[in-house]
Amino acid sequence: MYCKNLDKFLDELLVAGSVKLPSVKKASWRATTYNDCLFELGDRSYGENLAANMTFLKHTEILTDLLPKLSNIAKKKFNIKVLESNIYNVCRLVRPGDISEGYRGHFDSHLFTLVTPINIPDFKNVRNGGQLHYFPMARSQPKNELQNIIGKALYKRHNSEIGFERLAERKTRLIDSFQDYRPLLFLGNTTFHGNAPVQADSKENRMTILTHFFDPSPKYGAGAIMRKLRRR
Repeated sequence: MYCKNLDKFLDELLVAGSVKLPSVKKASWRATTYNDCLFELGDRSYGENLAANMTFLKHTEILTDLLPKLSNIAKKKFNIKVLESNIYNVCRLVRPGDISEGYRGHFDSHLFTLVTPINIPDFKNVRNGGQLHYFPMARSQPKNELQNIIGKALYKRHNSEIGFERLAERKTRLIDSFQDYRPLLFLGNTTFHGNAPVQADSKENRMTILTHFFDPSPKYGAGAIMRKLRRR
């Protein structure tokens, strides 16, 4: 990918449940990706597998470097057979004042999630600028789809700022503003996570690209159903 010693980072991922990768702040593709995604999104907040997303994947060499290594980990460490084509790529845009995106905590359906910062507001004087609150290894790897669904449902009670604070009393919470422009890679379906809202006075859009790798659930699984509903 865009870092050397990728194996070292992946070793840390398996131990800690998450790992920060080197900064992409000076990457030549970042400004173009931001503008292209803005154009394709229009007035939407989410865009799945946009043309700009696909170009982004090629620029960052995710498909050639990171993807095969994650595939190998899925097979050897989690004993899960995966298809390398099983990637779900989303551009997420949060505009200033959009409080509806705040504290929508969840577990991802996919084994791995990569969050790449594309445009991050300078919110030094703003309390909430869309920071990601995440709890690595908040639950064990689901053994089946029923356990997966029940686990997701139980954690829904934490979907508020107060809920996140209470969970932080029992589980390790990390908070990332992404102002360092370092991408975050974490174990998606065991990490409970959600974003703070973006206050109106932050003055800038917040854009990240979320790359999800390998949904081990069946075609009728919770994740697949939710993705179909979002496309309607």
